[in-house]
This record gives sequence, C-alpha cells and structure tokens, in this order.
Amino acid sequence: MKLVLLVTLLCVLMVRISFGEEVNLFDRALEAKYSGDWERALELFEACIAQGEQTLDAFWEAGLLLVERGKYRKAFELSEQAIPVFTLHLAEHPEDHMNWFRLGYTYELRSSTGLLREWEKAKECFVKALEYSPENAFYLLHLGYVLYKMGEREEAEKVFRGILERHPLDFEVRYWLAVVLEAQGKYKEAKEELLFLKNHAPQGFGRMKEVERLLRRVERKG
Repeated sequence: MKLVLLVTLLCVLMVRISFGEEVNLFDRALEAKYSGDWERALELFEACIAQGEQTLDAFWEAGLLLVERGKYRKAFELSEQAIPVFTLHLAEHPEDHMNWFRLGYTYELRSSTGLLREWEKAKECFVKALEYSPENAFYLLHLGYVLYKMGEREEAEKVFRGILERHPLDFEVRYWLAVVLEAQGKYKEAKEELLFLKNHAPQGFGRMKEVERLLRRVERKG
C-alpha cells in the first residue's frame, strides 16, 4: 500500500514539475514520509506549520507520524499547539467535517494515554463531524469507541450495530461490537460476533489475536 501511495505521489510531483509547477513544502514532506525518511518529513511538516503552509494538514500528518514512531511526548507537545489552531479554524468553518474528525481523534489519542480525560471533547467533535457527514462509517466507528471508553456501552452498541446494518463486512466494527457486548455481559452475542470474525475475516485482519483472546474469555464467562 505504501509503495502504491509513493508511486502515485511521485507521478503527481513529476506531472507538476513537467508543467512548471513549484513543488511546495507539504508535497515534499509527503514525499519524504512515503519514501521512509520520517525525520526529514517531520522537519518539512514543522516548516509548513512555521510558514503557515497547509497548516492543518501539516499538524495532522506530523502528529500521526510521531505517534507511528512512538514519539508520544513530542506528539503531545505538538497537539498542544495544534488544538487552538483547529479550534479557531472550525469556529470559522463549522461545516469542515474532516477537521472536526481530526480534532476529535487528537482528543481521543490524548485520552488513550490515560493521563488526560478528554473523551467528552472527542465525542463532541465526532458528533459535529457527523452533523455534516452523517453516514460516515469511519467517524461513527470512532464515536462508538469513545462512547465505549466513556462507559456509555448501550449507546456504543447502537452505533456499531447501525454501521453493520449498512456495512456487514466491516470487521473492525464487528470486533468492537464484540468488545462492547462482552463488557455488558452479553456473552452469547459477543461469542457470535467473534466466531463470525474467525470464520469470515480475511487472513490479514490485524486483530485476530485479540479476537481469539476475547473469545477464550467470553467462553469462560458464558
């Protein structure tokens, strides 16, 4: 997948160059990221932020890159800078559902460290994103996850089941539905979801070890 993205990006850059278009800092940062030079990519994303070039995109990409590399302290510091910028932008452009999601995901990641309790802020952002993109399964997935973390398990179950009505083969959603069902003591239903995953999820599904572990726990309890 990364190779495809890199080839696509390089093709776009070559076309721009051939037409005499200047390749901007953000494009160069993405090129560095997809070529594996994460340190150079981070430098360029930071330069974008400093120069005001595609600032929101640069904050987003830099933050994801830091998390991927395990640089959590630096990612947290960057999020402290990013949150006011996203908040100001969204006050002026409340219809920008993608950046509502990005802000919500920032709060979600910060809360996942256990050091902060910003689940409610994450929820509010995802709800705003869904006002403008109400059937976005990705946004709904994250809303359901945040509801689960907040202890609103019945609401989380409703969200996950709603997604699966339209996307029955969304295996990530089905996994989290099983998690929520197990948390509510609905062991039989959780087992059904987990067995569905074992029988139908593709070989590359990344949560299969977690599925098997949860299934063993459900079978002991149920």
